[in-house]
Amino acid sequence: MNKETLENIIEKESHKSTITSKDIPDLDLYMDQIMTLFDNHLANHKKKEDDKLLTKTMINNYSKAKVITPVKGKKYTKEQIIQMLIIYELKNNLSIQEIKDLLTPIYESDDDLSKLYDHFIEIKHSLNQQLQKMIQKIIDDYQLTIENYQDLFLLVSVLSSLSHSLTNIGEMLIETKEL
Repeated sequence: MNKETLENIIEKESHKSTITSKDIPDLDLYMDQIMTLFDNHLANHKKKEDDKLLTKTMINNYSKAKVITPVKGKKYTKEQIIQMLIIYELKNNLSIQEIKDLLTPIYESDDDLSKLYDHFIEIKHSLNQQLQKMIQKIIDDYQLTIENYQDLFLLVSVLSSLSHSLTNIGEMLIETKEL
């Protein structure tokens, strides 16, 4: 792997599309419409073209686990769709129970979930723009040459370990939060 390939990978990751609250219609949507919304806006999140970002089973499981607020009828509100987007963002690092523990105080408050979610997306985009510098600093500080397989191994291992450490910190923050 060369430096240009790494830069392209980081660029691709940092520019993945998102769904903001403005992208969600103000009218209630059926489950199939929500899955289409996800597929249309988040297609570049798929590793393989036939991967599913969201399924009926996932939505039903989130409802049963009360990670999204109860559905009235067969249509989902804009707020429930935002809840699904938050779950989508968190589910690779946190358990459904941890996500529920994190979201329940928000659901119980009068906080505007749309504003909170959009602010999260802004912060995420800002930090993603800094990925190139952060990874380049690791390469420079530890004199790694990514063309060398052992150095590539070290870089991937460090990034994976950093991801794990950040997830652990998030989990501990959830466990110790004061309600």
